Amino acid sequence: MTWMARGDRKRQEQKHDQALLNYQTSYKYANLRNDIWLMGMSLLKQASVHIDKGDFATAKEYLQRVKTIQRFEGVDLSHSIKAIQAKSEYIKGNQLGAIDLVNDLIKVFKEDQEKSIYYRWLKMKYAQEQVDFSTLDADLQQLIALKSSAKLENIEVMSFVLYQNAQWRAERLDKSAEDAIKSAIAHFSQLELTNRIRDCYILLAKYYKAKGDSQSTAYFEGRADSLKFTNN
Repeated sequence: MTWMARGDRKRQEQKHDQALLNYQTSYKYANLRNDIWLMGMSLLKQASVHIDKGDFATAKEYLQRVKTIQRFEGVDLSHSIKAIQAKSEYIKGNQLGAIDLVNDLIKVFKEDQEKSIYYRWLKMKYAQEQVDFSTLDADLQQLIALKSSAKLENIEVMSFVLYQNAQWRAERLDKSAEDAIKSAIAHFSQLELTNRIRDCYILLAKYYKAKGDSQSTAYFEGRADSLKFTNN
């Protein structure tokens, strides 16, 4: 799990090759311990990184390996497989296929507060749905409550939701956009995810540019430029 966590960190930093090395090490030790679930998850995480790299053929090979493990070892990874398949279809441009897969996951996790929010928001992103800010606010408050009570299982759900919330509000030039972006910046600053902080400053610069505020645009473009990193 330690190597898996290191891989997750590098994946969130968009350091793909380093993430893969950590996931490979996680798989190695999971295999030695006969931790079948962790073996499968390590392979799925590698598939996800290969999708991020645009290497769909390799990602498909990893997914097939997971399906084989599931078949012969009796471990159920079907929902996680479906989530990775949805990501792959969306990035390849098969919007409807991705939405169908996510709809299945929404049904499965309708009673799971955290996962329900995540997959509903993922569908809104994939389908480019018109969002209702009051619904977004309610979901955000639920996640904040889960985090405050130490019941949030996956911090990446919070990361996804905070950034999407900021992006949707900024795209619509809503007056709440600035606060939403700054909330996302605060979150990613706590996680020390420089690349995601930079994404937020880019979003803030675009927001002010669209509003015709050249001074704010220039400042936040400068902040984003100062956070450039090498992707490896």
